[in-house]
Amino acid sequence: MAQPVKLIALLKAKPGMSREEFTKRWVKGHCPFTLKFKNLKGYRVNIAIDEYQELEGELPYDGTAELWWDSLEELQADFASPEGVTAGADADEFTVVRTHIYTKEYILK
Repeated sequence: MAQPVKLIALLKAKPGMSREEFTKRWVKGHCPFTLKFKNLKGYRVNIAIDEYQELEGELPYDGTAELWWDSLEELQADFASPEGVTAGADADEFTVVRTHIYTKEYILK
């Protein structure tokens, strides 16, 4: 049986981009590309807030995303698709760091 997989993406905005500009560009500009993935089961975007951060100064990331599929094969198919190539190229337009961590999720509550 296939194992569900979740991708955690860590993103850093291009220099000079405000948090508001980054949010708008990601949520309104980029997300529609990703939402076209045929096998995608869920997608959440998390934008850092300025309040109550444990780190002083600039954060290493401006936001994270959580995307999940029913299997690693479905994830790989989506990223290899024309929609996946387009989404990747678009993400490079507004980020300087885009790190993906592929995970197996354990739901505790």
